[in-house]
Amino acid sequence: MFWSETYSGGLVKITFIGTQTTMGNGFIIYLFLKPTKWAVSPNYNYTIPYNSTAGEGWLIYAPSYPSRVEADVIYPQSSTPYIVVQWDPVWQFAGYTQSGATGQWNVWIVSNPSGNNPSISPNPSPNLRGYSGIGLPYAGWDGIGTGAFQPRPGDRINVTVIYDPSTNTLTGVATDLNTGQSASFTLNLGNYFTPPSSGNYVFGVGGAGHDSWALLYVAMTTSIEPTPSALPTWIIATAVIVVVVVLIVAILMIKRRKR
Repeated sequence: MFWSETYSGGLVKITFIGTQTTMGNGFIIYLFLKPTKWAVSPNYNYTIPYNSTAGEGWLIYAPSYPSRVEADVIYPQSSTPYIVVQWDPVWQFAGYTQSGATGQWNVWIVSNPSGNNPSISPNPSPNLRGYSGIGLPYAGWDGIGTGAFQPRPGDRINVTVIYDPSTNTLTGVATDLNTGQSASFTLNLGNYFTPPSSGNYVFGVGGAGHDSWALLYVAMTTSIEPTPSALPTWIIATAVIVVVVVLIVAILMIKRRKR
């Protein structure tokens, strides 16, 4: 599911609740797509040019690119690079572990201006250890974070991802609302992603592969943290009036006592 938002700076927070009928590869969150070959309207989505891990043939290799674990993930067309975040509960379970993988989150910076030739960065992966002790053949940050849990069929999963442009940092947490178990991560994107300027962008959420996932609720908010100097004038004026009234009352009480 994709939607268009006008972004004017500040934090971006996407929260959703989902569930599953079978154990699968989790949920995908897309941030800051800038499509030029497709569009989003209030009534329907136009056809989206994209390619995917399966379409690129990345899943036929073992281990697969860009991650040791991701299943089939689509990479839509965008004129500028964008962020893809995946919470994948398969990490740390069913034998899916890898040197350098500590949690259940994947983060990729995707470039796909043509819609049919995606590339993933950082490449090689900064955290996974593949051939000869380096990140090849993996790309992006894979299996990052702390905590891990394997949801049961029917469990409700709350996923929240926040992007802070002031520090170019992503944070995320997935919580099983039935058991209270959680998995989280914090990641600074460094020079691999430039904080976006104000404008219209497309955001999205979805499931990985062909697993039986369902979305029950999705919400997005953007905000700019206020500073003391940016307090509304009426709040400052009200505070001044209150202080003056208190001083007048105090002076009157002192005069009465002297009489």
